[in-house]
Amino acid sequence: MSSKPKQDLPAEEETDEDFMTRITQPRIWTVFKSEFIFQVFVEERFDEVLDMFKNNYIYEESLCNSNTLSSDQDSVDQFLYLIKHWISDTLSSIVIEKSSGKCIGIIVCRFCSIEDNSLEFSRLRLYEGEKWNIIQNFKNYLSQKVDIYKYYKTVAFFRVYAWFILPQYRGQGLGKKLLECVINQQLPEMVHLGCNVISGIFTNKKSQEIANSLGLKTLYEANYPEWANQNNVVLNKKVKAENTTASVMACQINQKQTLQS
Repeated sequence: MSSKPKQDLPAEEETDEDFMTRITQPRIWTVFKSEFIFQVFVEERFDEVLDMFKNNYIYEESLCNSNTLSSDQDSVDQFLYLIKHWISDTLSSIVIEKSSGKCIGIIVCRFCSIEDNSLEFSRLRLYEGEKWNIIQNFKNYLSQKVDIYKYYKTVAFFRVYAWFILPQYRGQGLGKKLLECVINQQLPEMVHLGCNVISGIFTNKKSQEIANSLGLKTLYEANYPEWANQNNVVLNKKVKAENTTASVMACQINQKQTLQS
């Protein structure tokens, strides 16, 4: 007499509540040193991130500092408006301190396609605020020197717009880990969209060294005080030696790297 075939035990069904919890949880890239959570940006952090840019970034980022961006309210307002726009597509990532629940770092990234024909760094694009226009004109100058699409023979790339760790949390490798998460975990997920390149304009020696250590190479660099002098831009404060050079840097991940990710 043959025995009846065993029937598989029914899988535990996911409730609607479980499903909603799963899809609304922020995507976590990694937990670093058991103290810091690296995750995708979520809208609940919107105001906190804007405060970080308003109260810290505009005073410390090299180009903002050299041009005393904070002294020009129109430029500050324009910059914060753009930040809201840049992070609205939720492709940016943040660092959360577990003990306090505080957001202590961010990297603002966006998907750029050759079909977009973006005017963002074009001389045709006019912004509010004298100081911000100066900064964008310099970035336009750098961007015009390197055509990422042609250089890497690609139709899309991932652009780093801003990358920042609060001062009191620096020196722990958080900035490097944040960029590393983007390169090794986020970028490979975009290969199916024809995007396997990451690029950005890095405006100080420290960020350039970190980017270089993660495989980004310098495609073009320019001395900012020299450019300012040639373009009749008056800098109200002396630029620190480590902040004089801005570099267009990029790297392309290959299929082997993608498969290993």
